[in-house]
Amino acid sequence: MTIVWKTRCFGLILALLVITCLAPSVPAQIRPVIIDSGTVNVAPSATKKLNRQNIGPTRATKAAYSVLIVLTDPKDADIAINGEPEGKATDGKFKKEFPIGKKCVIEVSAGPDYEAFKKTVQIKPAPEIVEAAMTYKYGSVKVFPALDKVKLSLDGSEIPAANVDVDKANQSLTINRIPPGQHQITYDVPEYVLYKRSFQIEAGSEETWNFIPQKAVSDLSVTTNPDTTVYIDGVDKGKTPADGVLKVPDIKLGQHQIKLVKDGFEEYAENDNFEFQKIVPLAKKLVPIPTSAEFSDDFDVPNLSKWQPPPAGWTMKSGRLFIENAPAIGYPKKIVYRDFEMNFDLRLVNSGGAAWAVRIKDPNNYYLFYLSGANGLFPNRFVTYIVKDGKFDPNSPVSPVPVLVPLKAGDEYSINIKAKDNVIEQSVTPTTTGMAVNLGAFKDPDNLFQYGDVGFRTVAKENFSVDDLYVQPR
Repeated sequence: MTIVWKTRCFGLILALLVITCLAPSVPAQIRPVIIDSGTVNVAPSATKKLNRQNIGPTRATKAAYSVLIVLTDPKDADIAINGEPEGKATDGKFKKEFPIGKKCVIEVSAGPDYEAFKKTVQIKPAPEIVEAAMTYKYGSVKVFPALDKVKLSLDGSEIPAANVDVDKANQSLTINRIPPGQHQITYDVPEYVLYKRSFQIEAGSEETWNFIPQKAVSDLSVTTNPDTTVYIDGVDKGKTPADGVLKVPDIKLGQHQIKLVKDGFEEYAENDNFEFQKIVPLAKKLVPIPTSAEFSDDFDVPNLSKWQPPPAGWTMKSGRLFIENAPAIGYPKKIVYRDFEMNFDLRLVNSGGAAWAVRIKDPNNYYLFYLSGANGLFPNRFVTYIVKDGKFDPNSPVSPVPVLVPLKAGDEYSINIKAKDNVIEQSVTPTTTGMAVNLGAFKDPDNLFQYGDVGFRTVAKENFSVDDLYVQPR
């Protein structure tokens, strides 16, 4: 077996056995060529014996006559006697009476694919039986299997469909009308290896070519952290099990990007070249996303450059951050915390309340806490939401608890938040009393968001301001 590899050409001509040139913007399909694979059985042209049974009556209807019988293959051959057309054979038989002693020149033809038959006989009293088995001018090749979408070519030229007979029941096909001589047949099915085979064709012979087509693919073996999603060219190929090993079969040959993604870890990506029957190994331990250092902002100098503000609703003035009509989340840039403690001063501009978020994974995924004032959606309640994939219903909190301090417009409060694992504890301290009041501990049994940023938004008609924000990892 000889394997000839195809490759790509990007502006350069590579002196290889087979070259496929495509523009750089179009990914090339690299497929190997396997030459002279499988098995070939040759059935050479043989002398045909035509069936003399069931000829029927052989006695002439006239005393001085005898019967001429011509057996033909093909069975619908044309018959001419002494240059005069006599019609076609019926089911391979032609029968006619002639005077005894008459000389008959028999000519049998079956179109351009067969050698014409000619024989001269003298009619005798006994019936004359002539076997006209004509020689097929071409050879044929029977191929197994016959896959869908197969393209066949002979010596580099596509074989006309009229020259191919498909036997679906036996999953085979036969290539007919192959001229005698040396020829090469190419068997091409998309996404499979290209197969080529040389044949020495003889007139009237039939050769059988059997092989097992192989897909033009390779495999990937990934060793990394458990529960890591493996992407190939952006397509999810599954997650690694507990041992961190995942095998991905049947990857098309050529260049592909492999990306490893695990929540809480830095993504990893690399490009690899996949070659036929060569497993691509990828062993990479992912690195946890680093926890950010302390973050603080007293808003004395208006500076939104270190923040990712929402499209509307944020204003920095008078040494404070004002939030009103801000249904989208705003947060510091490039901040990541797992376990942390957060403090900020809160002033209610109206009695609607205030809202803040923690463990912001992205603008569509985070925990949202709503301190509802007397004119809020849930008067004097502290409610929790889980915003997931951007879905948020302000009327469907997951954890409402009563607030045991009055929430009044113009009053100031100190907010403290402590997050550890999947538990987030919070308290509020009114400046009028200086006494901390527990807002409860929210525990997420699914531990959806294990890390992320902090930020602010509105839920309904809140109008509030923030000062002296301070966050530190724990």
